[in-house]
Amino acid sequence: MNTSTHIKPASSYFDGHGSTAYIPVEVQFRHMRESKRVLWLVEQMMERFEKYPLPGAKAHVVIDETHHRQKSGVFQVKVKLSVPGERLYVASSAEKTGMHDGVFSAIAAVFDSVEKQLVKRHGRRSRRRVGKAYENAA
Repeated sequence: MNTSTHIKPASSYFDGHGSTAYIPVEVQFRHMRESKRVLWLVEQMMERFEKYPLPGAKAHVVIDETHHRQKSGVFQVKVKLSVPGERLYVASSAEKTGMHDGVFSAIAAVFDSVEKQLVKRHGRRSRRRVGKAYENAA
C-alpha cells in the first residue's frame, strides 16, 4: 500500500499582498504515486471556492486508485470541506480507466459537486439577508 500525503505550507496560503486567504488543503494519495499534475489540478479547483466567504475552512482530498494492479483501475476521489460552525461539505466520485485522465475527470466531478453545495448555501444566505433587510426597511 503506497500512501503519501501532501500538505500545502501555511506561508503559501496568501497571495503576495497578504489580503486574500486561501483555504488550506491536504491531499492524500492512496495506492498510487504522488503526482505534481494532480496536485496542481487540486489547487486550481480549490481556487474556485475563493468567491465564497468561508472563514476558517479546511479541505481534505483523498485520491485512491483501486484495482491498481489491473490495467483498468478505478480512481476514487473524495473531498471533505469543513467550515467552523457549519455542516461538513462532502463529495465523492469514481472513474473507471487505466489512464490518468480518469483521475482528472474524477477530481473535476468532485469539485463540481462541492461547488454546487456551496452555491446552494450561498443562495440561502443571501436570500436571508435580503429578507431581513426588506423587513427592517418596512
